Amino acid sequence: MKERFYELPAPLQKQIAIRIVGGAVFLLLFVIILLGFRDFYFSLPCLLLSGFLLINGIRLCYNSFAGNYMCIQGICEKIETVGIRKRIRGIWVQLEGNAVKIPIRQRMKVLSIGDNVIIYLSDKTPVYEHEGSYMICSYYALGIEKRGN
Repeated sequence: MKERFYELPAPLQKQIAIRIVGGAVFLLLFVIILLGFRDFYFSLPCLLLSGFLLINGIRLCYNSFAGNYMCIQGICEKIETVGIRKRIRGIWVQLEGNAVKIPIRQRMKVLSIGDNVIIYLSDKTPVYEHEGSYMICSYYALGIEKRGN
């Protein structure tokens, strides 16, 4: 199983690791709060978050091992930012002659126009029409290859 994990693309490995390790950390925090305060209801949110992260990570791992994901690749055409700190809110990617808008969930600073963007998403992810182009609202992981690579 370890070999199969290392055969997955690096962005998927990172997402699986973040979710499973996050679930383990919240499970440990649940035990610490339960032993320290001896109040189950006070530690219940940690248990619920731990369960959610662990199940989500295991589900992503299963779908990745089963090959139930797609990898699409395109060139970053436009970057939408918001606020004073210029946090990236969404990107426009040119895929096979069509522009696709992808909302960004995580903090991303290394992306620039012209970079190669690799999107890993479920094979059941819906694609919506948006202002004459397309929009993908959910994805598993996002990888970036700087131009010139």
